[in-house]
Amino acid sequence: MIKAQATSVLKKIRKKAAQPKQERTQKRMQMVIQTTQELLLAVGIERISIPEIANAAGIPRTSIYQFFPTKYDLLRHIALIHLNVLVTRIGQAAIEVLTENPKANIDEYAKKLSASMIRTTADFFNASEVASLIILSGPFTRQAYMEYQVELKKVSASVRKALEMIDVDSYVPQQPDALTILMELVFTCMKHGYYTENYISEKIIQEAYRIAISYLFTLKNDAYVLAEDLPQ
Repeated sequence: MIKAQATSVLKKIRKKAAQPKQERTQKRMQMVIQTTQELLLAVGIERISIPEIANAAGIPRTSIYQFFPTKYDLLRHIALIHLNVLVTRIGQAAIEVLTENPKANIDEYAKKLSASMIRTTADFFNASEVASLIILSGPFTRQAYMEYQVELKKVSASVRKALEMIDVDSYVPQQPDALTILMELVFTCMKHGYYTENYISEKIIQEAYRIAISYLFTLKNDAYVLAEDLPQ
């Protein structure tokens, strides 16, 4: 009888000490994200499913569907989390290069910035297999692509701000945003390395650098060939 009463009291105490619904929801979502990342590495993007995630996380699938109607919504959310971290690191690397080299000319800045941003990106992907898989696999929908663009434009904004700080005129156009396009070119190069070698090798980093410098050189010199000028 005493034991029964103690159990009843304990239940009441636990009920009173229960976490607020919002905090409980946040913890559930953290568990969903963690479980999803683990499953991504175990079974891959194609085979993963929300029912499987719910079962592995011990969370009702309805709780997941409430926030992520499809697995691609969930994957896009996780990709943006990682991409936001990468964008922050790239922005910091860009500002560091510019502030440490206040007297460099624009050509030197182009080379130093490209090298620093590419190295930062490669190190980030090599340190996180989940980030490599989910970002380099490419956006799953047009909406996801546009959301990726928002994050990449933050890199462009950081670099442009840094250039203004040191009074260097930029020769990269804002429309279309050449710096965002440049990041996409670098990502494409790294995607090749990831899917062929399972990591971003030094050779791939070198190729990404060549692409970046070549692109910036043509921008500076306004060098391009119109379609009608190409040999038939």
